[in-house]
Amino acid sequence: MFRTLYVGFKLLPRVLMLRHYRRLTLENKKVDEKEVEKEAEKMLNTLVSLGPAFIKLGQILSVHSDLLPEAYLKVLSRLQDNVPPSPWEEVYEEIKEDLGDELLKRLNINPNPIASASIAQVYLAELDGKKVVLKVNRPNIRKEVEQDIKVMKTLVPFLKYIFDESFYESAKAIIDDFSSRIFDEMDFTKEEFYMRKIKEELNFPDVKIPQPIYATKRVLIMEYVKSYKVTSEEAKKIIPPETLSYKVFRTFMVMLLEKEYFHADPHPGNIGVDDEGNLVLYDFGMVGKMDKDTRNKLVRAYVALTRLDGIELVKVLDELGAIQPEADRELLAKGIELFLKTFQGVTPETLEVEDFISAANEVFYRFPLRLPQKLVLYIRTTSTLGGTCITIYPEFNFFSNLVKLIEEEDLVIPALIDQVKDTLSSFVRKFRTSLLERPVIERKNNTGGEYYLSLGIAILSILSYIFTKDVTLALLLIILSLIIKR
Repeated sequence: MFRTLYVGFKLLPRVLMLRHYRRLTLENKKVDEKEVEKEAEKMLNTLVSLGPAFIKLGQILSVHSDLLPEAYLKVLSRLQDNVPPSPWEEVYEEIKEDLGDELLKRLNINPNPIASASIAQVYLAELDGKKVVLKVNRPNIRKEVEQDIKVMKTLVPFLKYIFDESFYESAKAIIDDFSSRIFDEMDFTKEEFYMRKIKEELNFPDVKIPQPIYATKRVLIMEYVKSYKVTSEEAKKIIPPETLSYKVFRTFMVMLLEKEYFHADPHPGNIGVDDEGNLVLYDFGMVGKMDKDTRNKLVRAYVALTRLDGIELVKVLDELGAIQPEADRELLAKGIELFLKTFQGVTPETLEVEDFISAANEVFYRFPLRLPQKLVLYIRTTSTLGGTCITIYPEFNFFSNLVKLIEEEDLVIPALIDQVKDTLSSFVRKFRTSLLERPVIERKNNTGGEYYLSLGIAILSILSYIFTKDVTLALLLIILSLIIKR
């Protein structure tokens, strides 16, 4: 109870200020951007002070342009969870409990961590004389997170009285999804599965993924693969920056657009380059999964964007569940077309990703759009990936490279087939709906016109079958005659 009151007390001023800015924006009133940025910084500091669960939540919120103004998104995207390491004695007890004495005897662990985050710590070790890496959950982290998830779920209903219904429903969905996803990140048996699965699916000869050796829920042992951080000068000497940035981009975008699973945290600390010029991917705690249908729709959305096709973009967004149920689709299409017109004359080669993201965030915030939960990790991944590629090579252009990748991987044709299927499916659904039985309405003045029209169509259906042998057409005409007769 005390923790709930403490968190509520810390967050309330930040939440009320967010409501203030949201109202001003939705009412098309002037907002002081510098003031919003200062408030966003306060929100970031508050989340950091509340601990690991709230830091992770802030990272998820940093892509929710349907909930937060752009200034908040930029500030929260800087959230890092580097924290001082827990004492070795406490960590060692956890390792000992999970690995047992026999395996522990074969290990020689360096007690100084090489990385320390809010969820886990990483150590170098030797297993039977061979260099390995140990990833260990911080002591008591699960208990801390469980407590804070309960706090979040207790506080979320109060948003109903502070914000509009759309904000509340989206926030509730985010917390529900986050409450299960964060526990996945703490379960290293799942991380082991993702490492093996992505290695098998990606199968790029120039991309290495460390081999997992042993995993429990709290401890993961994997092979040690030496590399240089992808943004380091050493990495850029092995592979020219322009080539390296595209190599990183292609690796992650192929996972996103073609594979079932994708590494969802492509920040520079998780990507390395070895002496042979191979990419090395680390940390599979945050992994997304996407079905083929959604991937095809995303390619269609990209194609619509590069063609500045507002109607097709709205259609795809609707199919992805990104439009509020009560929204006027026609009005929304006109609004998005106006938004896209600001980029007329701009080619993918000259389109600045920062300008586009800024404008897109504004559209998501002002229009009745929502970010579906299945796309949250996807959006976060592309946002992080774009930043990493620009850090490697400042001239990197996201959109021109995206067009190049879509062409190289022949992704347009499957997306167009998906579009045709969706159009036909929509037509069939409307036709079947039209056949549903309607209430019988008694009419006083019936004429024989309908009877004769119905009879004529029935005769036509018989003749069509005699001459064409097309059973489907004949049946459709018979059904039509029956509808008219009624």
